Amino acid sequence: MHEISKYIQDLLFVHDCVILPGFGGFVANYRSARIDENQQMFFPPSKDLGFNRNLTQNDGLLINHLADLENLSYAEAEKAVMFFVEDIRVKIQRGEKVVIDGIGSFCKDRKHNLQFEPVANLNYLVDSLGLEQFELPKLHKPVEERIPSIVDHQVKGFFTTKRIWYASAAAAVLLVVALLPLNSERNSVLDSASMGFTGDKNSLTENHVQLKPQISPPEELVKFEPKVEKNKVAVKISKTSKGKFYLIAGSFTTVENAKILQEELISKSYPAMIIKNKNLFSVAINQFNTRKAVDQFKKKAIAANPKSSYWVLKQ
Repeated sequence: MHEISKYIQDLLFVHDCVILPGFGGFVANYRSARIDENQQMFFPPSKDLGFNRNLTQNDGLLINHLADLENLSYAEAEKAVMFFVEDIRVKIQRGEKVVIDGIGSFCKDRKHNLQFEPVANLNYLVDSLGLEQFELPKLHKPVEERIPSIVDHQVKGFFTTKRIWYASAAAAVLLVVALLPLNSERNSVLDSASMGFTGDKNSLTENHVQLKPQISPPEELVKFEPKVEKNKVAVKISKTSKGKFYLIAGSFTTVENAKILQEELISKSYPAMIIKNKNLFSVAINQFNTRKAVDQFKKKAIAANPKSSYWVLKQ
């Protein structure tokens, strides 16, 4: 029994798209980290799995992977995948729900449309391995306790009715005493005026110093405008040639991801190139003129990197 479902799952960790020939393609779309305010949950970055029933043409990825891991010929691996697809189709036509382990389930709705439900809580993003979703902790605001003031009660108790009467009487006496010196002071002022006393005007004038703000003229003002430099990544897409064989290391839905793999292969002295393969950007390690040459190079590449999933694309 061929573990095709496991092979599809393994390939989804490396590739953005894995096609099941004659049935459809599984597409992994990147999703950034997010917070669900309704559930109060944090979710790490992930690859959300979807299904596209229009991607049915064989690209060789799954069949080559199956042939390499189980030491089968290409024709034998292709036949095994065909039986796997046929078994799924028959069960769906019967109205059964088909479950592909580690990927999801297929069924038909009331209008006989094919529906796909991916496996929950399964993240195909390798960079997020080990990161789990978690519930956000609740924030507790500290409660400030107000301590009643004892002084307020003491002050209020002090001013009784009787003490207020004493205070009013004392204020009246002080007012009479304060008015007595006013008459004598008024008389002394009049005497000074009759003697023709004149003071120095300048000595009585206060010197006010007015400060004027120094404002630079408009031509001297410097306007600071930060420069925002946008780095545009130039990616070269190589054109394929008919009759050539390409050893593919990975296929991606975005050219940015393909560029990352290309630079990694170039750092390992491979003449890697990015080619357009239908709706995907494929990264080829090298191109060859014959099938024999690409197969020999493929064996050496797999021996150097046993966990790789290289496959051959013929144009």
